[in-house]
Amino acid sequence: MTARDILVDYLKSHGFDGLCHPPTECGCDLSDLIGRSFGAQQDCLAAHRISDDQGDPWYTIAFDHRPTEAEVRKYWEKARTEG
Repeated sequence: MTARDILVDYLKSHGFDGLCHPPTECGCDLSDLIGRSFGAQQDCLAAHRISDDQGDPWYTIAFDHRPTEAEVRKYWEKARTEG
């Protein structure tokens, strides 16, 4: 078993979809952990996958639970008004 396997098992068992590196807004899915763009970051955090308005995946640490569709809509509404 590799370190990647252990990490995937942990994330799955705790309900996460991947990792997020907030300073660079980089995120990766369980199938693509430790992505090609920035490599493994020490400060990546367990994240939930949400979709943006176009349906593209984003990985966020904004929720301590799997967000509902309503929570995701509210998240993007807030981001639009603050941005």
